[in-house]
Formats: sequence, structure tokens, C-alpha cells
Amino acid sequence: MSLHTVGKNMEYILPASQSEVPECFKSNKAPKPIPCSLQTVNVPSLSGSQNASGTSIIQLPLGNSAGYMSNPYLRFTVTFANAAAVATSLFQFKGAVGSAYACINSYQTYVNSVQIDNLQSADLVADGLLAHSTSNDWVGHDGNVLMGCQQQWATGAATSWSGTFCLPILGLLGSQQSYPLFLCNGVLQIQINWNPLVRMYSYTTADPAWTSATFSNVQLVYDRISPEQAFIDSVRMSMAQGHKFIYSYSNFQSTSVATVNGQSTLNFGLNVSSLSGILATQVTTADLSATSGAGYSVPNGLSNFIVTLDGRNINANVFLYNYSTGSSVVTQTINQSVIFAELQRAIGRIFDASISDTCTQSTYNTTNFAVGVSAKRVSEGLEFTGSPVSIVGIQPTTSAAGYTMIINFMSDFQLAIDNSGSVEIIR
Repeated sequence: MSLHTVGKNMEYILPASQSEVPECFKSNKAPKPIPCSLQTVNVPSLSGSQNASGTSIIQLPLGNSAGYMSNPYLRFTVTFANAAAVATSLFQFKGAVGSAYACINSYQTYVNSVQIDNLQSADLVADGLLAHSTSNDWVGHDGNVLMGCQQQWATGAATSWSGTFCLPILGLLGSQQSYPLFLCNGVLQIQINWNPLVRMYSYTTADPAWTSATFSNVQLVYDRISPEQAFIDSVRMSMAQGHKFIYSYSNFQSTSVATVNGQSTLNFGLNVSSLSGILATQVTTADLSATSGAGYSVPNGLSNFIVTLDGRNINANVFLYNYSTGSSVVTQTINQSVIFAELQRAIGRIFDASISDTCTQSTYNTTNFAVGVSAKRVSEGLEFTGSPVSIVGIQPTTSAAGYTMIINFMSDFQLAIDNSGSVEIIR
């Protein structure tokens, strides 16, 4: 090698000789993939067709032949019907994003009889996440095709309407990692509880007055990656020495509370090691029990949202509203930038120029409102990046009753799988 110096602080290393064999002719030194096969699998519901407020159960046997689960999603067909032809109408799914998630009330995931996910108000939680964790371009294009986001359908003079949709799965199976089904024993079960009819859709012109909703062809679709038996044996041999397979994922726990005119004091026993953030939305309670309501999230005069973790206040200096007194009335001016910045910090995308939120300055107050509080302590890719907490205290101050606040706790969880195939949740 020859050394060439330019100036005082600039040094360059130049090769004295160059190999005559081109790099494209040399062997690839990257690790070779494990010998495996790929197959797309459709697992149908055991419950057959279900009506509104019904339950669909999907079960998948686990064990050596189950392989890895990759890229899973939920697929179903919903059919709205009426005994007589309905008037021409425009209707859509409820929510700020208006996705087919409006059909799901809650769902649970079980691995070997251990409950992993228990997401209540799944329609409202998913609507808030899709509104602020994706982009307007994605919702208007990909989400529009996959889930019917921001889509209005004309009924015509028909007695029924149906559509097929594909939804991402939140929680354990929503991770970008491949889940090792072959390491677990028993059954993987997904239980989907469908919404009442009036909570699924709203209309803009005339009420189509659907009298029933039927869910058919409910399926879990995923790629099954089957590694060779020698790889499975080597993993199990390592685990036989006492090692556990650790699978990290994002957990969502939600609760719904009725708002009051004034301040509320709420306490939740969360007991987690890594709370990454809290996201809350508000919808008019009447929207959840009538098709005339769109289910949009609105501020409802939210003037403060104070969060404490085990009694320690973490956002006391964040003010949501400015109050100014005119000649005879008190007016409220929302600090949009402050609330929006804190919301984006909770989701981990503040000032990220590579992606944009779905809302604008006007729609943030009228359809897409959400408040967020970040509990992350570090930004590096560690296993646990949030705050350990037993009791979460929240003090929201609103200006009117008649609204429902949906609070979503986002945490980093881990699933530990031992050599016997049993699972343990590390909260």
C-alpha cells in the first residue's frame, strides 16, 4: 500500500495493486439463507358466517410442522342487506379514516390457551392509529383499496351490498418479525367480536337503513415459512439447555370512559416495564349507537390532559388551550401545534419529513383530533425503551359530557417461549 498526503490533515490510502478477478466473479460472502419452503396459507374461521354482534374464531395448530408465520392479515366479506330495495344513498364506514376496522368491536389472541392480546374498542383504536401512524397518501390509495378508507358507496335501488376487505393485525401478530409457530405447542386462536350494525357505518345523503350485516369468508392469511428439520432440531437443542426464544412486539391496551363537564381523575393499573406512549381520541357517544353519526374524533373543549406515572407528573407544562375574554364571552383557541407535536412524539414521528399525517389544520379539530403523551426514555433500538409504571394517572379536563374518550396504552412487550412450547408474557 502507498500513502499519499495532501495538506496537513488529509490522508488518503491508495492501493498499490488491484486484483485482476472482478468482484462479480467471486463467491458471495454473505450468510446463506436457511433451506426452507414458502407457502401462502388461508385459515378459515371455525364459526362459519356470523351476523352483527357475533363472534368468529380462527384456530391454527402449532408444532414442528407449523413453521414461521410471516405477513399475516385478516380477510372477510361483509354483506349489508334489507328486505326491500333501499333508496339511493351514499354510506361509508365510521371514523376519521373510515376503514373496515369499523366492523370489529374487539378481538383476542391466545397462544397455547394463554391470552396475549385483548383489544377492546378495536374499531376506535385502529381508527386513531391509522389516522396518525400512517400518511394521507397511504390512506387515500393503499388503505382505500385494502380497507375502504375514505370511500363512499352508492347503494342504488338494491336490497343488499357486499365488499371484501383485508385488515392488518394489531398486537402480537402485527409485528414485522416472523413468528415461530413451530416452537409453541397447542393452538393459536384469534377471536373476533363483530360490532353492532349501527356502529359500523354512517351515511351522507339518505339512510340506507340496512337491517342486517353478515360476515362470511372470514380467514387468517399468512406466509408459512417451513425451515428444514435440521434447523428446527438445532434450535430445540439450544433451548433444551435452558435458553428461551424471546419475541418482541407492541402491545395495545385500551379503555373507554365517559367524559364530564370539567376535570376527571382516572387511575389505571397498567403494570408494564416499558410504556412507550398514550394516545386518546374522543367521539360523540351518540355516534356509536346511531347510523347518522360519523364517529369523528373531536376536541370537546379538552383544556388539559395531565399524565402521571406512579404519581410522577410527566407533562405538567403542556397546555392545550389558550383562553381569552372578549366583551361578553370567553373564547377558546386551540394550540394545535403544541397538541400535535406531543401527539407525534408519542407515536415517534415528530419532524419526520419522510411521512405526513392524514390531517390538516382544519380537519384536526373536526374529524381527526387526538392527544398523545410520550413515555419513551430512549430513542435507540433497545428492547425496552419506555417507562416502567404500575399506576397510570390521567386528569383530562373537558367542556361537555356526552362524549366517549378512548385511551390507548402502547407498550413494549416480549413473549418468552421455553423448550416445552409454553409461552410467558414479559410485560
